[in-house]
Amino acid sequence: MDDVQAALAKVEVEVEALGAKLEKIEADVEAARAQQDLAEVAVLRKKEEQLRKEKEQLREEKEQLRKEKEQLREEKLIQLRAKDRLLLQSEQGNPSEVLNLLKSVQESQLEMKASQLEMKEVVTVFSAAALDLWAGCSTTNTERDKFRDELITHYEAAAPGGLRCMVSGCVMESSALNAAHIWPARARNSMATMFSLTLADLDSYRNGILMTASLEKQFDAQRVAFSYDVLHDTFLFHVLDRRLNKETPKGLRMKFEALENKALLHPTGKMPFRRLLVWHYASALMKARSAGWLDDDALAALPRVPPKEQWMQNRSPGAKMPNEYTFWPALARSMVDETRRASDAEDDE
Repeated sequence: MDDVQAALAKVEVEVEALGAKLEKIEADVEAARAQQDLAEVAVLRKKEEQLRKEKEQLREEKEQLRKEKEQLREEKLIQLRAKDRLLLQSEQGNPSEVLNLLKSVQESQLEMKASQLEMKEVVTVFSAAALDLWAGCSTTNTERDKFRDELITHYEAAAPGGLRCMVSGCVMESSALNAAHIWPARARNSMATMFSLTLADLDSYRNGILMTASLEKQFDAQRVAFSYDVLHDTFLFHVLDRRLNKETPKGLRMKFEALENKALLHPTGKMPFRRLLVWHYASALMKARSAGWLDDDALAALPRVPPKEQWMQNRSPGAKMPNEYTFWPALARSMVDETRRASDAEDDE
C-alpha cells in the first residue's frame, strides 16, 4: 500500500504542476493578444491543449490509484479479521474450524486478486488502444447517403429552406447537417452482444440523429450527451464539459449553454433507440468525472441514468443492456479488435 500511496502523492504533485503551467500559458496568451501576436497565440493554444490532455490522463491515473488503494485496504482488513478468527478458534481447540477458516481465507484472497486483475485488464485494454468508442466510425459514402435519407424521411426533417436540426430546432441548409450515428460503425459487431440489436440496426434511422457537424463532434467526444426523461419519454440535451458553454457551435446562432435541457426533436412514435442514448449518457458521465469536467455536486445536479427496470418493461420490452463493469473487459477487447479491423481506406469524416 505504501507504493500506491507514494504513486498517488506523485500524481497529485504532477497535477498541481500542470495546473500552474496552464495558468502561466493563459497569462502568456493574454499578453500575446495584447500585442496582437496571433501566431504566438496559436502556438500557446496548442501547448495548452496538450497540457490539458496530460492533466486529464493524470486525473484518470489518480482515480485508478485511489481505487487500488481502497482495494488494498479492504484486502488487509479482511486478512486481519481472518487472523483474529483463526487465533480465537486455535485458543478454543477446534482444529477442523481452523482448517475451514484457512480455506475460506485463501478463497477470499483469490477472489480479491481476480477482481483486481479484472479492473487492471479494463484499464490496460482501453489505455493501450487509446479507445474512444465515439471517436469516429468507418462507413462508405453510399452507406452514409442511404443512412442520411433514412433520417430525413423518418424524422420528417425537411422544412421550408432546408432541414431541421434535431438538437437546436434550427432550419438550415441541407449541407450544414450531419447524419450522426449514435452507436459508432466501428463497433458494429458489439450491438448484438450488448443490446440485442442486429447489424441492420446500425444504419436504421433509430441509430441516428440529424445535427450540425460541430454538435456531432462534441457528441462523439462525449462532451455533450442526452439524458432520458422516463416520465415524458424524451431525451434532454446536456453540456458536460462546461468550457463549451460560452462557445457557439458552427452553423448555429446560439451558444452551447442555450441548448441545455432542450428536448430532442422527433415525430411521435419515432425516436432513437433508447438503450443506445442511455448507454452513451452513462459513458459520458463517467468520462466527465474522470476528465474533471464536472465535480460531484455538478454531477449530482444532472438527471441520473434511469434503472433499466424503470423503462424497459413498458417502453422497450425486447431491449438488452450490459451489466455494469463486469462486462467491460470482454467488451473493451471486442471493440479494440473491431477498431483494428476497420478499414483505414474507408472515407469518413
